[in-house]
Amino acid sequence: MSLASTGFWADLAAIFGAISIFITLIFIVIELRKNFEQFRIIREINLHDVQNQYYLFWSRPNNAELILKASKNFNNLTAAEKFSFENYVEFRIRFFSFGFNIVDKNKELISAQNSRIKYFFSDAGVRSCYYKMKKEGRIPSLWSEVIERAM
Repeated sequence: MSLASTGFWADLAAIFGAISIFITLIFIVIELRKNFEQFRIIREINLHDVQNQYYLFWSRPNNAELILKASKNFNNLTAAEKFSFENYVEFRIRFFSFGFNIVDKNKELISAQNSRIKYFFSDAGVRSCYYKMKKEGRIPSLWSEVIERAM
Protein backbone atom coordinates (compact mmCIF):
# COMPACT_ATOMS: atom_id res chain seq x y z
CA MET A 1 0.00 0.00 0.00
CA SER A 2 1.19 3.43 -0.81
CA LEU A 3 1.11 6.42 1.46
CA ALA A 4 -1.36 8.18 -0.85
CA SER A 5 -3.92 5.39 -0.56
CA THR A 6 -3.45 5.22 3.24
CA GLY A 7 -4.17 8.97 3.46
CA PHE A 8 -7.21 8.52 1.24
CA TRP A 9 -8.65 5.84 3.52
CA ALA A 10 -7.88 7.87 6.61
CA ASP A 11 -9.63 10.90 5.12
CA LEU A 12 -12.58 8.74 4.09
CA ALA A 13 -12.82 7.23 7.60
CA ALA A 14 -12.69 10.73 9.14
CA ILE A 15 -15.51 11.89 6.84
CA PHE A 16 -17.67 8.86 7.73
CA GLY A 17 -16.91 9.39 11.42
CA ALA A 18 -17.95 13.03 11.22
CA ILE A 19 -21.14 12.12 9.34
CA SER A 20 -22.03 9.44 11.89
CA ILE A 21 -21.49 11.89 14.77
CA PHE A 22 -23.69 14.47 13.02
CA ILE A 23 -26.47 11.90 12.43
CA THR A 24 -26.22 10.80 16.07
CA LEU A 25 -26.60 14.40 17.22
CA ILE A 26 -29.68 14.86 15.03
CA PHE A 27 -31.17 11.67 16.48
CA ILE A 28 -30.46 12.87 20.05
CA VAL A 29 -32.11 16.25 19.37
CA ILE A 30 -35.20 14.52 17.94
CA GLU A 31 -35.43 12.20 20.94
CA LEU A 32 -34.97 15.07 23.41
CA ARG A 33 -37.80 16.99 21.74
CA LYS A 34 -40.04 13.93 22.01
CA ASN A 35 -39.12 13.52 25.69
CA PHE A 36 -39.83 17.19 26.43
CA GLU A 37 -43.22 16.93 24.73
CA GLN A 38 -44.05 13.78 26.70
CA PHE A 39 -42.93 15.48 29.92
CA ARG A 40 -45.15 18.49 29.13
CA ILE A 41 -48.15 16.21 28.55
CA ILE A 42 -47.48 14.28 31.76
CA ARG A 43 -47.14 17.55 33.69
CA GLU A 44 -50.45 18.77 32.28
CA ILE A 45 -52.22 15.49 33.13
CA ASN A 46 -50.78 15.62 36.65
CA LEU A 47 -51.95 19.21 37.08
CA HIS A 48 -55.47 18.23 35.99
CA ASP A 49 -55.45 15.36 38.48
CA VAL A 50 -54.34 17.65 41.31
CA GLN A 51 -57.03 20.17 40.35
CA ASN A 52 -59.70 17.46 40.35
CA GLN A 53 -58.67 16.30 43.83
CA TYR A 54 -58.62 19.88 45.04
CA TYR A 55 -62.09 20.67 43.67
CA LEU A 56 -63.53 17.44 45.04
CA PHE A 57 -62.14 18.25 48.49
CA TRP A 58 -63.52 21.78 48.51
CA SER A 59 -66.89 20.60 47.15
CA ARG A 60 -67.59 18.56 50.27
CA PRO A 61 -70.52 20.14 52.15
CA ASN A 62 -68.54 21.44 55.17
CA ASN A 63 -65.79 22.86 52.97
CA ALA A 64 -68.27 24.38 50.53
CA GLU A 65 -70.08 26.07 53.44
CA LEU A 66 -66.78 27.60 54.56
CA ILE A 67 -66.05 28.90 51.06
CA LEU A 68 -69.50 30.45 50.74
CA LYS A 69 -69.25 32.03 54.21
CA ALA A 70 -65.72 33.33 53.63
CA SER A 71 -66.50 34.64 50.16
CA LYS A 72 -69.07 37.00 51.68
CA ASN A 73 -67.00 38.25 54.62
CA PHE A 74 -63.49 36.96 55.28
CA ASN A 75 -63.05 39.12 58.38
CA ASN A 76 -65.92 37.41 60.26
CA LEU A 77 -64.20 34.00 60.18
CA THR A 78 -62.62 32.28 63.14
CA ALA A 79 -58.84 31.84 63.10
CA ALA A 80 -59.20 28.19 62.02
CA GLU A 81 -61.63 29.14 59.24
CA LYS A 82 -59.29 31.89 58.04
CA PHE A 83 -56.42 29.40 57.95
CA SER A 84 -58.43 26.96 55.84
CA PHE A 85 -59.76 29.64 53.52
CA GLU A 86 -56.31 31.16 53.03
CA ASN A 87 -55.05 27.74 51.95
CA TYR A 88 -57.98 27.45 49.55
CA VAL A 89 -57.28 30.89 48.02
CA GLU A 90 -53.54 30.26 47.78
CA PHE A 91 -54.03 27.01 45.89
CA ARG A 92 -56.52 28.63 43.54
CA ILE A 93 -53.95 31.35 42.84
CA ARG A 94 -51.33 28.69 42.15
CA PHE A 95 -53.66 26.95 39.70
CA PHE A 96 -54.31 30.23 37.92
CA SER A 97 -50.60 31.05 37.71
CA PHE A 98 -49.53 27.59 36.57
CA GLY A 99 -52.43 27.50 34.13
CA PHE A 100 -50.74 30.21 32.12
CA ASN A 101 -47.85 27.82 31.49
CA ILE A 102 -50.29 25.46 29.80
CA VAL A 103 -52.28 27.94 27.71
CA ASP A 104 -49.07 29.27 26.16
CA LYS A 105 -49.85 32.16 23.82
CA ASN A 106 -53.35 31.11 22.76
CA LYS A 107 -55.32 34.38 23.11
CA GLU A 108 -58.67 32.63 23.51
CA LEU A 109 -57.38 30.44 26.36
CA ILE A 110 -55.61 33.38 28.00
CA SER A 111 -58.84 35.36 27.84
CA ALA A 112 -60.76 32.46 29.40
CA GLN A 113 -58.14 32.12 32.15
CA ASN A 114 -58.34 35.86 32.87
CA SER A 115 -62.15 35.62 33.03
CA ARG A 116 -61.90 32.80 35.57
CA ILE A 117 -59.52 34.88 37.70
CA LYS A 118 -61.79 37.90 37.50
CA TYR A 119 -64.80 35.80 38.50
CA PHE A 120 -62.95 34.20 41.44
CA PHE A 121 -61.87 37.58 42.80
CA SER A 122 -65.31 39.16 42.33
CA ASP A 123 -66.28 38.13 45.89
CA ALA A 124 -65.35 40.63 48.61
CA GLY A 125 -64.16 37.92 51.00
CA VAL A 126 -61.78 36.44 48.44
CA ARG A 127 -60.32 39.88 47.70
CA SER A 128 -59.92 40.62 51.42
CA CYS A 129 -58.12 37.32 51.93
CA TYR A 130 -55.89 37.94 48.90
CA TYR A 131 -54.91 41.45 49.98
CA LYS A 132 -54.17 40.24 53.54
CA MET A 133 -51.92 37.47 52.20
CA LYS A 134 -50.26 39.87 49.74
CA LYS A 135 -49.60 42.41 52.52
CA GLU A 136 -47.98 39.64 54.58
CA GLY A 137 -45.69 38.79 51.64
CA ARG A 138 -47.26 35.38 51.09
CA ILE A 139 -48.16 36.00 47.45
CA PRO A 140 -45.16 36.11 45.08
CA SER A 141 -45.05 39.17 42.85
CA LEU A 142 -45.25 37.00 39.73
CA TRP A 143 -48.59 35.61 40.93
CA SER A 144 -49.95 39.00 41.99
CA GLU A 145 -49.03 40.45 38.58
CA VAL A 146 -51.09 37.74 36.88
CA ILE A 147 -54.03 38.29 39.23
CA GLU A 148 -54.07 42.06 39.11
CA ARG A 149 -53.68 42.11 35.33
CA ALA A 150 -56.80 39.90 35.10
CA MET A 151 -58.80 41.90 37.66
